[in-house]
Amino acid sequence: MRPLCCAASIVVLLAALSPEVRCQEPDTLSAPQRVGLALARLGAGQQVRVHSRHFGLTVGRILADTGKILTLDTGGGTRAGLLTSDVDSLWTRGGGHAGTGALIGAAVGGLALGAGGVALGKANCEGGYSCGDARDFVAGLVLGSALGAGIGALIGSLVPKWHLAGRE
Repeated sequence: MRPLCCAASIVVLLAALSPEVRCQEPDTLSAPQRVGLALARLGAGQQVRVHSRHFGLTVGRILADTGKILTLDTGGGTRAGLLTSDVDSLWTRGGGHAGTGALIGAAVGGLALGAGGVALGKANCEGGYSCGDARDFVAGLVLGSALGAGIGALIGSLVPKWHLAGRE
């Protein structure tokens, strides 16, 4: 019984010290402190989406960060200077939705070409051939899934993904 209690104590201690458990602790940073930490990790030229109390949503590339004022190039030669203390949230752009697009494309393409394979099999039905065979559906499903996944991944990669900075 004693070795079992000792082993259980070690497991509980290791679990309590793990990073996953510590991440569950309440966030004690205010929004401006969190934004300041996130800005310290970002560099000039990084595309961001900033929501502030006075300006609302602003999208642009970081030109300068003095610690108190964040200067953004919002496109078309215009600049926005935002007080970092007014920033509610800061989002960074990274990656795209290629994986989601591939899943959706595979499902839609697979089902569409699978149904098309069954219809084609029935249209070409001859005496000795079994009409509407599962082979036709599976062949269309495999081909449609592969084509749909590729097309979906291409389309999904064009849609930007935004990540809330300071919430890693």
